[in-house]
Amino acid sequence: MRAVILDFGGTLADGDIDWDEYHEAIQGLLRGRGFSVELNRLKKAIAGALERLQRIRARGDELTLEEVYEHALAKLGAPTDGETLGMIHDLFRVHFKTTLYPCVEEVLRALSERYKVALLSNTMSDTPRIILQRTGLADYFDLIVCSSDLGIRKPNPKIFRHVLEKLGVRPEEAVHVGDSIEADMEGASRAGIKAIWIRGQEASSWTGPAIRSICELPDLLSKLDP
Repeated sequence: MRAVILDFGGTLADGDIDWDEYHEAIQGLLRGRGFSVELNRLKKAIAGALERLQRIRARGDELTLEEVYEHALAKLGAPTDGETLGMIHDLFRVHFKTTLYPCVEEVLRALSERYKVALLSNTMSDTPRIILQRTGLADYFDLIVCSSDLGIRKPNPKIFRHVLEKLGVRPEEAVHVGDSIEADMEGASRAGIKAIWIRGQEASSWTGPAIRSICELPDLLSKLDP
């Protein structure tokens, strides 16, 4: 084994956003840029854009946050210039609250001493990359990939193959760790990568290796790759 690929949300950290506060902040931003819109109308346009995003994601593709909100703002006749969309993304980064699990740095340090380490996260934002850079944890990674970077997302095997190519390893030389059966376990398996499931509340018939949290990963890897 030469490489470990890690999911972000539900694997290294928990995250959430207060959508009402975020939408109110977008309303205020637009008002400050000369465009007034009722909050309910704004929310409806955003909901429509997110429904469109889900249809696109269902086929294994991804959009950036800017592309999602460009669609919503265009429906409203609001400004869709790059500066406005960039400021909306900045608001998302501020309002999305992330809590890293307590053992993450210890685990990453141990992994980086033995393997190539990559992050592979399904997200329309670059929030995982920003958080890792801000906390200094990005130094433990050889590669950080967000699905919005490539326009494809897990479980599409193409995104796993991209990571393998960038790391310079074969599928049988890597393991992928995540909490989603569909995105992580099935996606990695379809790409020929051994998968390790972080058990959550999701009921599953998964019979492969599993752990309760990322804290248990180094011990499991020492057994799988003595």
